Amino acid sequence: MGKLYAKTVTAPDLNKNTEWFMYPGVWTTYIFFLFFFWLIVLSVFGCNTGMAWTIVNLAHFVVTYQFFHWKKGTPFAEDQGIYNRLTWWEQIDSGKQLTSNRKFLTIVPVVLFRTYMKSHTHTDINKQTFSQDVCTSWPTAQN
Repeated sequence: MGKLYAKTVTAPDLNKNTEWFMYPGVWTTYIFFLFFFWLIVLSVFGCNTGMAWTIVNLAHFVVTYQFFHWKKGTPFAEDQGIYNRLTWWEQIDSGKQLTSNRKFLTIVPVVLFRTYMKSHTHTDINKQTFSQDVCTSWPTAQN
């Protein structure tokens, strides 16, 4: 009996700036990092859970906006400048839209916002941060 399925080999991601996000367990580590950051904020600042989630939400927004959507290029010289005009968000999955990694990174602020709404504290700050965090992740038209 002949081969029924053709095997395809996916092209390796040669971008060292984004290839780490393809490793198994990165999503889980990302979620654990947010949770442990919440625990640290909760224990160090001694605030209530709602305020701790608000601080985590604001910190998540600032960090992701700075490193995912603002900074361009890569810290590596081997790419010879081909990524200098692209942000990290544009480099993920070789620029393909609506991939599982991009969906995950868009869903995380939604889940964080829903977590804040359960505590009903500082909803005005959380709504603004949520909308800014999610809107920067939407696909845009390329020139």
